[in-house]
Amino acid sequence: MLVSPQKRLMTLTAAVAFALFAAATFAKLSLGKGKALFVSDGFYYYSYTVSLVLDRDLDFSNQYRFNKGWASPIYAYTVPKTGRPANQYGIGLGLLWLPAFTLAHMGVLVARAVGVPLTMTGYELYYQLPTYLWSFLLGLLGMGLLYRLLAEVFDWRYAFWATVGILFGTALSNYAFLHTNMSHWVSAACATAYLYSVFRVYRRPEDWRWWMISGVALGIAAMVRYQNAALGVLLAGLLWQFVRQGRWQTMAIGLVIHAFAVFVAFLPQLLTWRAIYGELFPNPGVIYPYDYPNMRWLSPHFSYALWLVTYSPLLLVALWGFTCPFPTTLPTAFVTSVGLAILGQLYVNCTLPSFSGYGVRRMTDFFPYFGVALANAFRVLDEEKGTTWSLRLSAIAVLVNWLLIVSYYLHQLLSSGKFHF
Repeated sequence: MLVSPQKRLMTLTAAVAFALFAAATFAKLSLGKGKALFVSDGFYYYSYTVSLVLDRDLDFSNQYRFNKGWASPIYAYTVPKTGRPANQYGIGLGLLWLPAFTLAHMGVLVARAVGVPLTMTGYELYYQLPTYLWSFLLGLLGMGLLYRLLAEVFDWRYAFWATVGILFGTALSNYAFLHTNMSHWVSAACATAYLYSVFRVYRRPEDWRWWMISGVALGIAAMVRYQNAALGVLLAGLLWQFVRQGRWQTMAIGLVIHAFAVFVAFLPQLLTWRAIYGELFPNPGVIYPYDYPNMRWLSPHFSYALWLVTYSPLLLVALWGFTCPFPTTLPTAFVTSVGLAILGQLYVNCTLPSFSGYGVRRMTDFFPYFGVALANAFRVLDEEKGTTWSLRLSAIAVLVNWLLIVSYYLHQLLSSGKFHF
């Protein structure tokens, strides 16, 4: 039986991704902070999962006592109104990790039942490793959705090399392979799921199922990282079309379904805030006491944008792709809305006191959105310059990206003898 070139390349890509993930995970356990997987921000996301399964509550007193240099303790202050430890991070990632953690816990219970003396704090490696692997798989699923979306519009070659470029050739690689414990990799998958479902709405606006699915996707994405809620601007182009065409009923019904689905999907976060802070809608300054008061809403640091292309030069090609004519099968309103979503997220990130983290990490969640323009850029280059440009640019981007990542961590190892994360 012959295997198509697409399947061979996809299989090879998955194999390379898993090999990189395995090597990076081994390095993290050997040389990383605390020799643990869920450190830094990931410690607080993971606390939700552990507390829900083992304690069946949202009181993190038991979990925070395991913070032995794994994460900054300043976020674990006690909330005066409830007397519970705070957790400024969304519950969404903790909920998405539940299937793997629960299966690991069931395995531990079975082992204990047959006499194996295993402890059950939730921070043992036999809990962390399956959950960490599951987190990687969730992100990889998002890359699969990106490829599927692009393949519906472009030739499979451009869809494939654009997906490879975003995964292996941008700073998103750092969070896909080395920091799966942080939210950015899974958040990128959630953002892509919303992008794909909204694309289906653009294609078939009378299909109410996709209005609902896209609403659920946005609600989950917002639970993983609050700023993802701003991705709702993806609907802007479609709504403008409805206004121009006078399709008021379709717009009204669609928006009601979408908004209701967002609310239902986001409801666990509201209940979480009430349990921790005593309110369904707490003051953002209470949730983020260190960042929110210093947000620069009227004077954002737009210079941070330069670091995007410094760490991920391939994005320059994608930006050029936005200026090129797109295939007629891709609605102009959709492309415009993708650009608006990127600009919206850039603005939010530029209002923060600092961009912090490798590759402007808070923007890496939205790098898959650049994939739409990157595939278009590859298409135009191949048509005008030759059929190997997409392959060449992807290969160069991957090489440069990993040279930057390796040099960054080599400097860490030489200066401190361990990874900072």
